[in-house]
Amino acid sequence: MRTSAPDCDSLLREADAARDGGRLPDALSLTEAAWLRMAAGEPGDRRRAAMLLIQLRHRSGRLASALSLAHDALPLLRAGGPVGDLIDTLRILALLAADTDAFVQSLAWAQEAHRLAAEHADAVRLSLTTNALGGFFDRIGDPWQGVRLMLESLELARACGDAYALTVALNNTTVALVSQYHLLRDGVALDEAREPLRRALPYVRELAALALDRGDPYARVIALGNEGEVLVHLGDPEAAAPLLDESIFQARRHGYGALSGRIGCSRGELALACGEPQLAWDRLQEVLTSDLPADPRATLRRLHHGLSRAAAALGRSADALHHLEAYLALERQRVVVQLRAQSELFVTRMEAEQMRRESQTLRERTRALEADVLRDPLTGLGNRRQLEAAWPALLAEAGSGEEMLSVAALDLDHFKRVNDSHGHAVGDQVLVALADLLRVHVRASDLAVRMGGEEFLLVLTAIGPERATEVCERLRQRVAEHGWASLAPGLTVTVSIGLASAPPLEAAALMRRADEALYRAKTEGRNRLVRG
Repeated sequence: MRTSAPDCDSLLREADAARDGGRLPDALSLTEAAWLRMAAGEPGDRRRAAMLLIQLRHRSGRLASALSLAHDALPLLRAGGPVGDLIDTLRILALLAADTDAFVQSLAWAQEAHRLAAEHADAVRLSLTTNALGGFFDRIGDPWQGVRLMLESLELARACGDAYALTVALNNTTVALVSQYHLLRDGVALDEAREPLRRALPYVRELAALALDRGDPYARVIALGNEGEVLVHLGDPEAAAPLLDESIFQARRHGYGALSGRIGCSRGELALACGEPQLAWDRLQEVLTSDLPADPRATLRRLHHGLSRAAAALGRSADALHHLEAYLALERQRVVVQLRAQSELFVTRMEAEQMRRESQTLRERTRALEADVLRDPLTGLGNRRQLEAAWPALLAEAGSGEEMLSVAALDLDHFKRVNDSHGHAVGDQVLVALADLLRVHVRASDLAVRMGGEEFLLVLTAIGPERATEVCERLRQRVAEHGWASLAPGLTVTVSIGLASAPPLEAAALMRRADEALYRAKTEGRNRLVRG
């Protein structure tokens, strides 16, 4: 007796069960079949099919294919039905768009989802959409802003007690912190670069325990891979190895193609950390020649970086150069795309404040995307542009009452000797360490900027000349007494400071007087403070 084929909605129910059971290829095949039959005219829940298909294609690494469904899915979801379905789909599409560098579309979808969640007072989806906004900032090249929003998302998830929202928040907070590490690792001291990893570790372990409690195989693979990656870069390969081996096994077993590439990169980096360059080469080549997700640029950057290091360790200079050039080309492409997107979007503080008001839970004012333009990439301090942008408000505030204002020009003494004697890498570490000392000695209301090279400037508000002198003299002493030898044997560093205080409240005059005082400090022997 011939049995009839299951209807489309039955296929979707089977797909749900396959997804929840960790059988992603089966779930995807069933949903694709249902979607095609509905497109041919068979009855079925097209809204449900579109939502499920986007999610499954995303998990399998078919990013562009998942994104292409937006054309069909969003009109269906906007036409009626639960608004939560629309919010969920917009959130996933926003992440997909960001992962494929469609940043303008990503932000539009993320903001729409966030607005709808706020309007409907949906606490769970407010956490998830805040997280999506954090993901946008992370992918556009500002993981610091991303982490701030991720932590807000995490706070919301804890408050509403939703396990899925908590899973997403814990994972993506970790991802953004690891992004900070990768941006910092070649520009600052290793211990400083590892600080985001140390912050990430408790979130990773909480996610692992939560995934185990929920019986969620996808979250479990993510948690194992994240913890392994963090431990590799924290210098604990022995603890990382079993985690990464288990995560890659489970990712392949369940068909999680979107995760396999990243975990494979971590296993290659693990072999490098263990002093096994040939094993690293073999593992990374395996990932490179495998069926990578459709849009693997982040994975490719890590692969070429790791292969270059492995080839260099094996003495294969031609291969090392080839992969280094490929890595640098991808890095240049990433920077150009992100800068172009920042220029097109230029998310302002007003827009960030609007997001905060809508959620009614964000307590700290989020920085806008233009902060990247105003920040010195090496030290994290403000730059000349920030000084120019902040001057009018600082002067207006000081001029509106009895407030005082002082400007201190700082210059590292004999900095060229530091670079010549110890190398430019040590010189960069000196600049970063000095920036940290400046942060310690200024208040939130003050301004510290790097003017260029070894020149820095402080704007001290609401204190008189005597107090400003005390602050700067104490700073000069702390610089001279700092443990510079930890950066390089025999290294000593001092600064000369020129200080000028208002009145008059005129920017050019204050800057000129501070510069003239700095020049006198230099000519009088350096490592001193002179008031102008």
